[in-house]
Amino acid sequence: MELHQVRYFVTLCRTLNFTRAAAECNVTQPALTRAIQKLEEELGGPLLFRERSMTQLTPLGRAMVPHLTAMLTAAETARRIADEELGRQQMNLRVGLGPAIAAARVADVVGQLTRFCPSLAVRFEEAGAGTLVEYMLSDMLDCALLPDSPDLPDRLHRWKLCDEGCVVVLPAGHKLALYDSLGAGELASETLLVGERCGGFALRLIEASLQSFTVRRCGGSWVQMLDLVAAGLGLALLPDSLAIGAGLVSRPLAQPLLQRSVLLTLVAGRPQGTAVANFVKLCRARAFA
Repeated sequence: MELHQVRYFVTLCRTLNFTRAAAECNVTQPALTRAIQKLEEELGGPLLFRERSMTQLTPLGRAMVPHLTAMLTAAETARRIADEELGRQQMNLRVGLGPAIAAARVADVVGQLTRFCPSLAVRFEEAGAGTLVEYMLSDMLDCALLPDSPDLPDRLHRWKLCDEGCVVVLPAGHKLALYDSLGAGELASETLLVGERCGGFALRLIEASLQSFTVRRCGGSWVQMLDLVAAGLGLALLPDSLAIGAGLVSRPLAQPLLQRSVLLTLVAGRPQGTAVANFVKLCRARAFA
């Protein structure tokens, strides 16, 4: 079994189209077809079948998908680590940021990392937790900072970095800015901004409180939500670690008291490059300090 056969098969499983798979693998369709046929001969049975214009996996094909995908991922990771160790490739760090988790949470760790990896290239990806998990499993991200959740798959290693409280963000001139802290009662007459990528505190308040709230749904990240607060469209409930900028103030939400844990997560059992391994080590050391 050769690695290029495995790569062709994994690509074909994703596209379910021989023409598209061949184009992505930069080979001719006959060459891809021959490689799949040879793989089938080595495994002892058909992996795919064509039904009119559709390509489908056989039971054997479905059984082979996770194993051959893991084989391809391991080979690509090993090559990347070797390139880094031998100086053939720039060191990269790809970090996912879950809802309302800012890069500032690990900026100091990245700073420490660059002292012994001066050429380190860092990329942050902001998205929902489900999307970031999918990116990690597909080896599109090295690790991610995610809110603790029972929905996280067992395949992820996880380490608690910190706990975050909830604050209410409002314009500096708002009447509620006179309070040292706020509760559900004070917010009942206000409009709450609710977004899927803003930490989930607003929805948790609504679920936990007997009060009725006026809600305005909004897309985008917590940064865009701050713009809406500044424009007077409503108040935002966000983690207390975020920098809110000029013209806005934050007040702790004291009643009910809402918190969340932020986790560092990565795929268990996957070999990591030098940059990723040291990033995890530094994050864990800081968490335990």
